[in-house]
Amino acid sequence: MAVKDWIELIAVGTGPLGLILLLAQRFVTKKSIGARTVQFATVILLFPIILVLGMEKILDSATIGTMLGGVAGFVLSRVGEYQPSGSKTGDE
Repeated sequence: MAVKDWIELIAVGTGPLGLILLLAQRFVTKKSIGARTVQFATVILLFPIILVLGMEKILDSATIGTMLGGVAGFVLSRVGEYQPSGSKTGDE
C-alpha cells in the first residue's frame, strides 16, 4: 500500500472513532449533547471527508478551500455568543 492509501485509511477511521469517543464522553459524564457538541461532531466528520476527496482528486483546490472556509465559518460564527451553563444573561 502506498503512503496516500494509509493516510486515507487513517482519515476515514478518524471520523467515526472521534464521534464514538465524543458520545462515550458525553454518556460517562452524563452531559447532554448541545450546540458545541454538534459543531465539534461536524468538524470531526467533515475534515476527513474533505481530505480524502482532495487526495483522490475528486475536489480541486478551490473547492477544498471553499469547503474548509465554510466549515470554519460555521464553527467560529457563534464563538462570541457562547454562554457557559449556569451563567447569567442580562442585568440580573
